[in-house]
Amino acid sequence: VHGSTGVKYFDKEIDLAQYIGNCIMLLALGTFIASVGIWFFADRISEFAAFPKPWLWAVIVVSAGQTLVSLLLTVWQSSSRAINYSIFQNSQALALLFLTILLVVGMEQKWEGSILAQACATGFFAIAAYLLLSKYGYLRFQFNKSYFSQAFKFGVLLIPHELGAVAMAWTDRLFITNMIGIQDSGIFTIGYQVASIILLLASAFNLAYVPWLFSQLSENNDTSKRKIVKFTYQYFVLICLAAFGLTLISPWFLTWFVGNNFVHAQKYIAWLSFGFAFKGMYFMVANYIFYTMRTVVIAWITLFTALCNIGLNYILIKANGPVGAAQASALSLFLGFVFTWIASARVYTMPWRLRG
Repeated sequence: VHGSTGVKYFDKEIDLAQYIGNCIMLLALGTFIASVGIWFFADRISEFAAFPKPWLWAVIVVSAGQTLVSLLLTVWQSSSRAINYSIFQNSQALALLFLTILLVVGMEQKWEGSILAQACATGFFAIAAYLLLSKYGYLRFQFNKSYFSQAFKFGVLLIPHELGAVAMAWTDRLFITNMIGIQDSGIFTIGYQVASIILLLASAFNLAYVPWLFSQLSENNDTSKRKIVKFTYQYFVLICLAAFGLTLISPWFLTWFVGNNFVHAQKYIAWLSFGFAFKGMYFMVANYIFYTMRTVVIAWITLFTALCNIGLNYILIKANGPVGAAQASALSLFLGFVFTWIASARVYTMPWRLRG
């Protein structure tokens, strides 16, 4: 629901406080349904997830609480309150770190302390987020069927997208582990983490870029749209150059920071770096689909890409060994970018050809 709030923030025709209030109503309903489901199926869930039954309540607290936190952060992100955003997010991270050390190390509560720390930190900052939303006038609880429905449709259709994204992130290592061996999977993971520098840069940029983009799109100005397209093409070039640069320095980076034992991870970094560059390019074009709230399009593309990734991993690992997993990831992310760009051009018109 926080994703839909980020879009609706720039919609001048809605009552934002009432919309956020309906988002929280939706969150409360979802939390109630999930709690009932966990109550009745606790034994099966615990067995399937290998998670202790007495601690299932913490799952509800953390997931519901983090959604409230995300709502506040989305409002601050959209209103360009970077300092507020940073202070709140970093304070939560520090509180979690402090509680974890206190409970796990100081009070010797082992894994239970880690879970309790997460639940307490998230619960506290969820309450703080609720109070701050109310204080700044972003909350009014008046049921609106249209707002409730919009938030529900936006969010529920992103569930397949999130599941597909998780599958994309872990498929390669699962295939390497089962088809090659756990040692190669470990070396691949090192290469994946180094290449993730590109994804980190792209994600951080997108976090700042989205509020500006949505505010520009809400003006519906042709001149601004042309400037956005030109900037997007420049971004495509820059992120590919960043991937190329990381590939060049990766041998030195691995030797200096990881050690000679993992220098073989270099063979994965080029493929994965460009794969994450394609992911960054995907962010730039997917934003238009999120702006139009056509999340069903994103869901279908992600699921299709995840299925392609599974097939490509099997074929390419069998043909090229573990490096085939990196090739499969790069090719899948490229396909995801291309299909998303085509879809975004259909749901929201932008002067991609820079003509006229």
